[in-house]
Amino acid sequence: MVTLKVLLFIFVLSNNRNLFTFAQTRRCFDCVSVTSCEIALDYARMIRVGTLPNESRQVFMKAICGFDPYNRMPKVCCSDFPVVNTKTRGGIPEEDSNLSAESIENHRNVGLLPLHSCGDIDGARITGGEFAKLYEYPWMTLIAYNTTTMGQRFLCGGSIINSRYILTAAHCVILNGKFQNIAGVRIGELDYSTDTDCQGHGFNMICETKVQDIDVEEIIPHENFNELNKSAGGDIALLRLSEPIIMYNNAAPICLPLYDNLRTMSLAGLRGTVAGWGTMENNVQTTKLMKVEIPIKSRDECISSYRSPTVKTFCAGAMKKDSCSGDSGGPFMVESDFNGTIRLVQYGVVSFGKKCGDHPGVYTDVSKYMDWILDHIKE
Repeated sequence: MVTLKVLLFIFVLSNNRNLFTFAQTRRCFDCVSVTSCEIALDYARMIRVGTLPNESRQVFMKAICGFDPYNRMPKVCCSDFPVVNTKTRGGIPEEDSNLSAESIENHRNVGLLPLHSCGDIDGARITGGEFAKLYEYPWMTLIAYNTTTMGQRFLCGGSIINSRYILTAAHCVILNGKFQNIAGVRIGELDYSTDTDCQGHGFNMICETKVQDIDVEEIIPHENFNELNKSAGGDIALLRLSEPIIMYNNAAPICLPLYDNLRTMSLAGLRGTVAGWGTMENNVQTTKLMKVEIPIKSRDECISSYRSPTVKTFCAGAMKKDSCSGDSGGPFMVESDFNGTIRLVQYGVVSFGKKCGDHPGVYTDVSKYMDWILDHIKE
């Protein structure tokens, strides 16, 4: 209740009589209830206690984009709020060096990631999910493993981040302290039970036969990953392919949260999409790519399901809607403003969870590992 009182205090202080008229015309991709925007709550608290200057109220007021009748609270464009560190030194917020534009946007390897042609949305708009469309998620990949009992099997997913690298989970590449026996990566697949993927009917039918199976040249798990305690963080890895991917209709990179506005955006309250070839609600393994849209939970909601989730993860899910076994390593995607264009940006990597669909799943927060990714890729 203290938080709500603080927000109401700031909200009422505005002398702008045209506030709600302005709010109704304000448009942004992350207009959510202020109670779901943790960075706005932090901002409000710091204004109230005087850590931020009084003029910062204008940032709060300009972020208002509507009204949430259920909570009877304003809605805000969550990405409008600059990150504020609640740890202070002499009353002044400490700078968070991990979010420094100097270390990310000016990184020596930033040019190795796609800055324009990534995360395209095709215009068509897993547990509790539905089948993905042909060409809808061309960055989705399957990781194949050589098993001793069942031959070669697809057991994890990943995403294309450029022509030589796949982003996945560390637990998909390490088992019992050793690298897993990865046979390769498949690119461009929709239904791996068939040689031809088709969509539509009659003269409107489109079919695709082109897939790429590429060997892995190098496995790069995060050095802090502990397979006995995935909640400790570091469940992220890169696979360097032995040859470049041929970019095609069904092979293209996903955008990563490269820019400052993406890395500092509060995710709580937003909705995103997870895709994969994992187990469905009837405990049957699907051979066709599925997708599901789910809400991102607040940190408090995540803590209620998991004792001590690291700040480098987030939770997402809804009843009977979740990532599940076999989806590991796949991307959690959110429509975002990527350098002036609305794209799908990968904010998460499927990490772990409890019983599928009963508790929110845990995702590695890619925005917290951008420096690590850039440090470990090469031409």
